[in-house]
Amino acid sequence: MAAAVHRLALSARRCTCQISARVPVRVQAPIRPSRAFTTSPITRRKDDEDYNDDDNPINSSRTPSSLVESLDPHDRAFYDSLSPSERKEFEENARKLDEHMTSSAVEARLSAAVSQAVHEVSLESPQSDALPTRIKPGFMAMGEEDEQGTGEDEEFEDDDISSLGHGELEQHREMREYARIAAWEMPLLIKLAKPYEPPAQDRPLRFRYTTYMGEKHPAENKVVLEFCTKDLPGLTEEQRIKLVKLVGVRYNPETDVVKMSSEMFESQAQNKRYLGDLVDTLMREAKDSTDLFTDVPLDFRHHKFITRPRFPEHWRMTPERKQQLEATRRQRYLLEQEKAEQGQQVDGVKLIETMLRSARVRDESAVLLEVQQNVKGKGKGKRPNKPRMR
Repeated sequence: MAAAVHRLALSARRCTCQISARVPVRVQAPIRPSRAFTTSPITRRKDDEDYNDDDNPINSSRTPSSLVESLDPHDRAFYDSLSPSERKEFEENARKLDEHMTSSAVEARLSAAVSQAVHEVSLESPQSDALPTRIKPGFMAMGEEDEQGTGEDEEFEDDDISSLGHGELEQHREMREYARIAAWEMPLLIKLAKPYEPPAQDRPLRFRYTTYMGEKHPAENKVVLEFCTKDLPGLTEEQRIKLVKLVGVRYNPETDVVKMSSEMFESQAQNKRYLGDLVDTLMREAKDSTDLFTDVPLDFRHHKFITRPRFPEHWRMTPERKQQLEATRRQRYLLEQEKAEQGQQVDGVKLIETMLRSARVRDESAVLLEVQQNVKGKGKGKRPNKPRMR
């Protein structure tokens, strides 16, 4: 008989609405932010394909025959092995268990326990409708995709210097690196030094380039050409003047230098080649004697002549000028000595003392009395009326 009750308990444990022994049983569900909307036991819908109401061992309308049919093969073999009295007792215990499980008190306790379990599960599991938390990129991965998964920087715990301190330290390292280069590597460049050789007479063209030390810049392809018209070989004076008229505003009349530049091509070699071809064209046109542009006057209005003041030549301290100044000073000194011997020299100190002795001294008491009388006389008499404005 004990074995039959044990089998019956196992059948009750396989109920779909069973609860865990760890969940506390309460009569009334507590009021929480997330709770169930009903107090009825949670069951599956009847329209589910795998739902069968006969599989539920706790059903008040179930008959003993339906209970026997709902047993699995192992429990059915155990039920068939019982005697008729044991079968009757088994069915009676099943009926009592069914009535107990379907009572209102048990249903309320089960509903409260299920609501509590659902609430705890909802608190533990993340909400599906919540937005995913965005991890802020760290300082080292700022502006780049976080491929290595470094994530956000750790919270500063005062165990290291600040980012500003790291920047200063990095700048100090860079300065020391350049100091080492200047001390140990730059002196080795003296082996590559070449003596300066001025440009020869057959190289009148001077090209100037611009570099930005390996960095890409839109102005690095610019090439500037300068040459003096008098240094160009094979040109007469008439041809040189015609060349000056052809170049126009690119000519500087003060220095006799023509300056041209080109940056229309992508490389410096192309711009240099273009300027060289342009000079050849100007030379060919200047040597063309069919028309020397003699009727066209020279126009230098594009150039502003700046008059710079110069130190006068006769003011410069030359040896002759020094001798002249010394003779003038010596002559003046002798003239003053001659006046002093004759008594004709004026002594400023003595003259001032003589003027002070000859000046009339005023009585200070009389001056004070006069001032007091003038102060007492003020304010007497009727004050004149001011004219009114109409």
